Amino acid sequence: MKSLTALTAALGAGLCAFAFSVTPVRADVNRAHGDIQSFQDKEEKFDTQAERKAVLDKAWAYLKTMYDKPAPREDRRQIQAGWGPKSMNVPYTALVLQGLLGTEVWADDNEMIKASVNWLVEAQWPSGDWSFIPGMDQVKGMQAIYITSIVAQLFGDLNKDGAWKGKLNDSLAKASDYLKQAQVGAPDGPAADYDKDKSGYGGWAYSKEELERGKPASNMSTSTFAVDALHACGVKEDDPMWERALVFFKRNQNAGEVQDKDWQATDSKGRKIKPAAKDSEDYGGATYAEESSSGTTENEDGTVTFASYGTMTYNLLRAYLFSGLKKDSVPVKLAMGWIQRNYTVERVPGLRDEKDYEKGLYYYYMSMGKTLKLLGEDTIEEPERGLKHDWRADLVKILKKHQDEDGHWVNSNSSYQENSPVLCTAYALEALRNTKK
Repeated sequence: MKSLTALTAALGAGLCAFAFSVTPVRADVNRAHGDIQSFQDKEEKFDTQAERKAVLDKAWAYLKTMYDKPAPREDRRQIQAGWGPKSMNVPYTALVLQGLLGTEVWADDNEMIKASVNWLVEAQWPSGDWSFIPGMDQVKGMQAIYITSIVAQLFGDLNKDGAWKGKLNDSLAKASDYLKQAQVGAPDGPAADYDKDKSGYGGWAYSKEELERGKPASNMSTSTFAVDALHACGVKEDDPMWERALVFFKRNQNAGEVQDKDWQATDSKGRKIKPAAKDSEDYGGATYAEESSSGTTENEDGTVTFASYGTMTYNLLRAYLFSGLKKDSVPVKLAMGWIQRNYTVERVPGLRDEKDYEKGLYYYYMSMGKTLKLLGEDTIEEPERGLKHDWRADLVKILKKHQDEDGHWVNSNSSYQENSPVLCTAYALEALRNTKK
């Protein structure tokens, strides 16, 4: 058994792949990539669905070689962990299954799939949450919102059809209760007395333990994972959880129009935060958290403006739609406007420094695919230049380009554990499955 120090390192460094802050990016760089994609769309005949299936088959062949593989003992961060019960890695296993579900390679009676789902069912704590490693008291609660959200979203989808239809109701009810109570400001949760005027209100932290260690109360990444899961669990639109969540999401959108008139956020240094101006490249996008961001612009009046970036903006748009906002609502239109102006699959838009362009790239692809599938549009328009982008074709092309010969993906930028081939492959498959028509 690995030491608690090693396990803590794996949890803290590993799942923090989802939680990163950013710096801004020049819009003209994004547009250059947009030009390349648009010209390719016009010049090439690309069978998106046939290519998607070919890429999927290669990825599945790779994943079968990684089934039930634990990380080597010396791999303290679990980078080389596989998936499946013997991997002892709950989030990787659930993410792999989510990326396969509904694709041509999924089969309810496949022994690897069946054993993995049943293992995840058994791994749930009576309190409704999941841990990185099942049944280990020392790690209970660490990154619990992320991990529980990942598994709950998978279970919500499995419960609708196939071999597990209707069989996961109890698991989903417990997970839903856990996530709802964990919302910052929930009346029956650990942060019930949280100040409603603070920017963390209505969102989700990594876990109760993170709150107790003084970390920011909420962040966009964790919060959107929770909302994805609660939607999959079937939480009704009139649940007050959604209203609280909207407070958090609007406060983390970079536009004054969606902010409460007299509300003022401050960063970790006590400086007032000013939303992006209408002529700013950051306008309408999403930030990671109001309390902190490495991507800031210092204004002449002493205020600061945070950067918007692609992963969180796609997450924000999806969260708005799940929260009941319509496509013609101001918050949705502003987020969509940022996405249209910054459309690219070449890198994560919003990261200014060239060396950071690929930080969290596969998480970005996953977020993009999930959101655009939910949006229900076949193309993304770029009105300023009159371009239309076939986002499905663009995602399949870029994933095909980056796929290794043996079928896996891995990021050349090792930040946020994206030097894990199983994690990147799971992210890529989730992006890929959302391109299926």
